[in-house]
Amino acid sequence: MTEQPAATATVAPATPDDDWQPGAPSLRNMAPSIIGGAVVPLTVYYTVRAHVSSDATALIIAGIFPAVWVAFEWVRHRDIDPIGAITLFGFIAGVTASELLGGNALVLKIRDSVFTALFGVVCLLSLRARRPMMFHVGKALSAGQNDEKRAAYDELWHEPIAQHAFAVITATWGVGLIAEASARIVLAVVLPTGPFLAASPILAFVVFGGLFVFTLRYSAAQRERADALDAETSLATDGTADEAAE
Repeated sequence: MTEQPAATATVAPATPDDDWQPGAPSLRNMAPSIIGGAVVPLTVYYTVRAHVSSDATALIIAGIFPAVWVAFEWVRHRDIDPIGAITLFGFIAGVTASELLGGNALVLKIRDSVFTALFGVVCLLSLRARRPMMFHVGKALSAGQNDEKRAAYDELWHEPIAQHAFAVITATWGVGLIAEASARIVLAVVLPTGPFLAASPILAFVVFGGLFVFTLRYSAAQRERADALDAETSLATDGTADEAAE
């Protein structure tokens, strides 16, 4: 059988985990990062907001948790969790800017939007690089620091349809992230903090969920295409061999 990441097929080399295949990271694998880096900070904000004097203070306190998550993952795996790291970097930059602007809560509300947009831009710019951004993101989330898994994932790039597939996925995520960030900034400007923090996760769920569903379905379509190409190649090879035998 063949398998592929977010869009490309390959025969997976043997790895230490029999059920692991190089490919798009599963929701199960991403869940700890999503919970530790995004769900927990939002829950903490709502919990402490009524007990502190400002939105900025509540958001600063909420930012402690992705910092703890990143440190925990580093101690446990000697690896930086990408989702938690992005969230943490956004908190640090947002808090710094807020303090420079006198505790402006708007800066803290849009901090994730700014970095989401920047990441979207990086995705689009990476289309000109040797390998697009989503190849590296998928590799980090799927293979981690396991050398054998990383080597197996690298082999995917040499599959016939891999380069185009990763480019499509990266371009789609780049445009989607920029659109999501733009919409969230508008919400941050027109809504108070409470309603904004209630609406923001819904927007993120719709956009990120849509992108993730697209990635899975596109992967499945490309996998079927790769299987069909493999079958055609096998038939052609068998036919050539039969002709040579005759």
